[in-house]
Amino acid sequence: MTFSSPGFLLLGIALALLVVLALWRHARRRRRLAMFLGGTRAVERLSRTDLYRMRLERMLLLVLATLAVAGAAAEPRWQEADRVTPVRSMVLAIDVSASMQASDVSPTRLARAVEVAGELVETLGSDRVGLLLFAGSAYPVASPTPQHAALRYFLSGVTPTMASAHDPGTLLSVGIREAAALWTTDAEPGEERSIVLISDGDDGEDESAVLTEALAAAGRGIRIYAVGLGTPEGSGMSMPTAAYQLGGPVLDASGAPSISRVNEPLLESIVRAGGGRYVQGDDDGALADFQDSFRPRQAAGPWWARYDLAFVLILIALGGLLIESILDVRLPGWRAAPIGREVA
Repeated sequence: MTFSSPGFLLLGIALALLVVLALWRHARRRRRLAMFLGGTRAVERLSRTDLYRMRLERMLLLVLATLAVAGAAAEPRWQEADRVTPVRSMVLAIDVSASMQASDVSPTRLARAVEVAGELVETLGSDRVGLLLFAGSAYPVASPTPQHAALRYFLSGVTPTMASAHDPGTLLSVGIREAAALWTTDAEPGEERSIVLISDGDDGEDESAVLTEALAAAGRGIRIYAVGLGTPEGSGMSMPTAAYQLGGPVLDASGAPSISRVNEPLLESIVRAGGGRYVQGDDDGALADFQDSFRPRQAAGPWWARYDLAFVLILIALGGLLIESILDVRLPGWRAAPIGREVA
């Protein structure tokens, strides 16, 4: 147990001593009254209470109430609640290359990627989240921030027209490197950093280049996760129509429709190098479990740590005052000797 304002404890002890002094002086006055009435035998005939008895029960209840109020004012906290919750920050790296226009995932891989990213943001509580779009080049959108409303706004702008005919390919190494570069300062003590790649893995570069960047990020303490979108059978791609861009199907060198397939082995190699986890975006159960793993959880503690200490102490103080003022508590006490010579 710790206290934010321990000075109130000293004040409470001082007030408790004043209560004891006041009750002691009150007891002396009661004994003097007993002498005035004629001593022990007269008091037994004239009074329902023993004026010679020190009322320890009243003293204990008032001292308890005083100390409880002082303890509540000192703002006590359980030590379990004082443990620093790890700061988590994450960068969502979304593939916006031409292959993400494939329709083997409904409605398209890119549209599903935006849905997955939005659902993940909803589970992150107050964690910091950044956003990066990438194809052959990287397009940083936001550094890690706790302003999730802004992230959702940015995600709403990720549409099929993001894919450019001038940048159709996928370079995962660029996505990983530039996502890691969004952290411009060293990690805070206890901070957990991670990158979530949302891609089909249909990469146009050597695997060793991708793994080199994944290992470099892991060396900086950044864990890499991946969500794979697409099917092994694959699908054709269709570029959207946009300003200064003609839409239509993506063709290969022979003029036939180009087929894009998810590259799960590459994505799994990336997460092994990055110390993270791979999940298939079409597996709703696995995806829900993946998203739930980032949900903030309260650290388990003893059952009594669930209750606010200040509230409990106020209840104790009120209970003590109620018993002292209403109930006729009779605890064993000691009988003070009469002061001076009693009147026979």
